[in-house]
Amino acid sequence: MIHSISSSLPSFKTLKFRPGFNVIVADKSEGATGRQTRNSSGKTSIAWILHHLLGANCDANSIFRAEELCQHSFEMRFDLARQKVTATRTGATYGRMVVDANLSEWSVQPKLDSVSGETSFTVSQWTEALGESMFGLQPGEKLSPTFRSCIPYFIRREWDGGFDRPENAFKQMSAWNQQVNLSFLLGLDWHNPQKLERLRQQEKTIRELKKDGNHGILRDLVGTTGELKTRLAVAEKRLSSLQQQLNGFQVLPEYRELEKEASTLAVRISQAANEIAVQGERASVLENQLRDEQPPRVTDLEKMYSEASVVLPELVCQRLSDVQKFHERVLRNRRTHLQGELDRIRNRITELDKNRSRSDQCRLEILQTLSSRGAIDQLQKLQAEQSRVAAETEELRRRLDTATRIEETRTKLTIERAQVQQSTLADHREHDSVIREAVLLFEDFSRRISDHEGSLMIDVTENGPMFSVQVEGGRSVGIRNMQVFCFDLMLSVLWAQRGMGPGFLFHDSHLFDGVDERQVAAALQLGCEQSNEHGFQYIVTLNSDMIPQREFSPDFDFDNFVNPVRLSDAEETGGLFGLRIR
Repeated sequence: MIHSISSSLPSFKTLKFRPGFNVIVADKSEGATGRQTRNSSGKTSIAWILHHLLGANCDANSIFRAEELCQHSFEMRFDLARQKVTATRTGATYGRMVVDANLSEWSVQPKLDSVSGETSFTVSQWTEALGESMFGLQPGEKLSPTFRSCIPYFIRREWDGGFDRPENAFKQMSAWNQQVNLSFLLGLDWHNPQKLERLRQQEKTIRELKKDGNHGILRDLVGTTGELKTRLAVAEKRLSSLQQQLNGFQVLPEYRELEKEASTLAVRISQAANEIAVQGERASVLENQLRDEQPPRVTDLEKMYSEASVVLPELVCQRLSDVQKFHERVLRNRRTHLQGELDRIRNRITELDKNRSRSDQCRLEILQTLSSRGAIDQLQKLQAEQSRVAAETEELRRRLDTATRIEETRTKLTIERAQVQQSTLADHREHDSVIREAVLLFEDFSRRISDHEGSLMIDVTENGPMFSVQVEGGRSVGIRNMQVFCFDLMLSVLWAQRGMGPGFLFHDSHLFDGVDERQVAAALQLGCEQSNEHGFQYIVTLNSDMIPQREFSPDFDFDNFVNPVRLSDAEETGGLFGLRIR
């Protein structure tokens, strides 16, 4: 339980508490203006101080770093580890906690400040000690339940959305944080949601890799398994072919000279073929000319004149005979010339054909030599190509291996997720009595304070254990706030029954905003009853005009639980700090 809250600030109103039910009331001062509200009287500030002294973050926006409070210490005296402990912290040295207690048996040991002579913890050491002493938490791995994640269920922070949903201690509470911490607080195996969150993180990484592997920057680094298998098969075949070429490659030093000679012979062969064709055409013309060369016949001339009834004289016939003999001599000479030219051309064609055959045979031998051997620069190019294809093949193997492992990991994660779900189901069956007790406690509390009975639902899904509160008309702020009350009270009772927990429950007046007076009265009496019965402390702050005096049971003396220190909206002095903080 909390015994007192005090401060070195002279105007601060020291609060002392007793076991069980405690109420801090804020009054409206006489003559207060409409701008003076009890919202600035300091009721919520008690929750700030509690969290501050229990290791909450104290960033630059914290009220305890404000100029008016920075140099002043705040102090809480409370029960911890079976002894009274005093914890002190200032805004100026917000990173350390001064603790006055018998610390000899604590697993976390403070350090002695050589200047001040005080023993102090770092804030992280302090929260570790609190987690161990209040909840039995061991310093641990990531995604484990922590003191700072559990304590908000016992000191709701209205400014952080703590009243929005019963199952969430603060507005931005992630699913895994809720699942891990509520499983722990309810006495279930919290390792299952922890494992599930690790799976979620791996699944998220795989999804991002898969997404970028299908398109975007990682496509060229990973790719799909089907595409990569095809490309790898082609690359391996190409590499094997190049390797075979290299294994059979022989370097020929005079390769380039032979290559030039083969080219020269090819030109000669082509030229010879062209000349053979030309000479063949000339031979054909000469052969035709030889066939066409015939002397004119005199008998044909005589026959022509005879048919014209003209008889040529003997002298004319003699002359025609001489002409015929002359033409025959000319024809013989021409035919002799043509035949000689034809023989020369034929001999030339035969010679050209022989030269072409020799050149072709020589070129064939050179080409056979070149085909079995190569030049040194060709070898270098072949080696460079082989190295490039080998590197490409190895890269494709690596990418295929990565893509395959991604697919295998996805399958493995799916199997592990199912195993975690099975483990969670088994754990909930094993702890059915624990779940039943929490559900019945919540239902009983909800039924006793409201006509809108709520139900605590604890289900096992593929996304982990799901904790929710279902109630008719649950969207109403007042109804929802009362479900928050029932949820917190249920947790406080469960931990008190175990003989552990913080030993106190604190509710700010904001929890009762919009709540019917009868429900407020029922909630306050229920909180008083349960805290007395189970030995924990229930601290509430209320505005004086919210106290439902007419709705209390006749045997319930509310005034008996009101703290003697009353807050008000009076200027400067009425609030908890006794001054206005800008």
